Amino acid sequence: MHYHGPIVRPQTDADSLFIELTVGCTHNSCTFCNFYHGYDFKIAPLSQVEEDLKEAAAVYPFARKIWASGGNPYCLPTEHLVKCGQLFSKYYPDVPVTTYARVDDLLRKSVEEMVQIRESGIHKLVVGIESGDDEVLAAVKKGYTAADILEGCGKLEKAGVPYRVIYLSGLAGHGKAHESAERTLKILNQLHPYMMILTTVALLPGTELYKDWREGRFEELTERERLDEFKVLMEGLQNPIEVFSATSTNSEPFWVRLPEERASIVDDLEGSIAAMTEEKEKLWAARRHRMTTV
Repeated sequence: MHYHGPIVRPQTDADSLFIELTVGCTHNSCTFCNFYHGYDFKIAPLSQVEEDLKEAAAVYPFARKIWASGGNPYCLPTEHLVKCGQLFSKYYPDVPVTTYARVDDLLRKSVEEMVQIRESGIHKLVVGIESGDDEVLAAVKKGYTAADILEGCGKLEKAGVPYRVIYLSGLAGHGKAHESAERTLKILNQLHPYMMILTTVALLPGTELYKDWREGRFEELTERERLDEFKVLMEGLQNPIEVFSATSTNSEPFWVRLPEERASIVDDLEGSIAAMTEEKEKLWAARRHRMTTV
């Protein structure tokens, strides 16, 4: 098996077979992220992809899902992705394959191309939107706008591509999270991802956001604010969706289905906010400040 960079995937995909399609990220400029620092963007040759699939199929034929690894493999030309999908289908014909996409990757593909890629054997996407608030997206240098999220994810829906979104709470900074979450709801309630991965930002050494925090240009949210941001989202998401929050940075891990479990999760979050003490605030802040990656 060939792995030339970090394998970054959601917690929900930890039990996948990992097949490298790319190394690094084409953007690699988000102020909060250090995943791909030191790794130039590279494309795995099709010969490598097939060699890895052949090896995996020989020793691990019962894989239930596959993670096509890389920062944003959906950036690759459609013809290349279709060939990769055909290889996945050849060696694992009944196994769902998922990979990462940036929003701007979606903008560069037509609905017809998305259908081709899905039908070839790359079935699902995870899109790290992080926020639907234009002020936040600009501040953390995501490289796209809320309108771009609507356009790109709307194309996925027209193409019948199931997708998850990642929301990274805390990016708005102290005193701004509640309003920022409400802006994001205006975007998400026009879309239909089947899952939201709900996590919260840690200030990681080597990132621009970490430097901004150390030099006083960014102020972290309190733990109460982080939980309130979660609560705003849980109260306001209107379309059916699963929400997964059991990530390394979160103090409130849960996996719920909305709207069925809305009342219970809102009650839980309100209880956690009410029970938050200064000691717990310091404990969670200290835990995140020890993190060097997530």
